[in-house]
Amino acid sequence: MENNHSFKKLEIPLLTELFVIYERVHKIIFSLPKFERYTLGEKIENTTLSAMELTIMANCANKLDKEKLLSQTNTKIELLKILFRLALNCKLIEGPKYLEMENHLQEAGKQAMNWLKYERGVRY
Repeated sequence: MENNHSFKKLEIPLLTELFVIYERVHKIIFSLPKFERYTLGEKIENTTLSAMELTIMANCANKLDKEKLLSQTNTKIELLKILFRLALNCKLIEGPKYLEMENHLQEAGKQAMNWLKYERGVRY
């Protein structure tokens, strides 16, 4: 039995993307000044982990609960976009780092919305 803990094996593309986002968030937090690390940095980290948790819960939920959980996941992703924009505006992260995170968050948002549309029976 192979002991590989890669999230790519979970076959949840949204979770895989959120895992990549968390890895980058973790590195960014350590580059923040101490005060921001424990305020904005902690909020970003907790929101990312919450989005991951909601995604896992949605994957295991019934249809009705799945839609609610996916909507909440999308809300967390949108909040992360705002928090990273705030970090950029406060000059806590540089433009290239912001753009990298924004691209990953855009992709996660698309995946969450497409999954939600699929669950609602909307063809896109």
